Amino acid sequence: MMGPWTGAKVVVPTKFIVGELDLTLKLPGAEAYINNGGFKKDVPLLEDIVVLKGVGHFLNEEKPEEVTKQIHDFFNQF
Repeated sequence: MMGPWTGAKVVVPTKFIVGELDLTLKLPGAEAYINNGGFKKDVPLLEDIVVLKGVGHFLNEEKPEEVTKQIHDFFNQF
């Protein structure tokens, strides 16, 4: 299914926000990919990684004010 996108890079300024309790973060190899350069290689304009403490997968429902602030601050830098 992803064949046409294999090797493609995300080439826009990016901020990645994830909850520390998100099960997708706990998939084998996910944290290493994010923290050890693999993510930055595929997303070369990655500017920031934010791990929200005590939050699971539904960030915008669990911490709406914090997520809004993170997004607002990111957009305001441009």
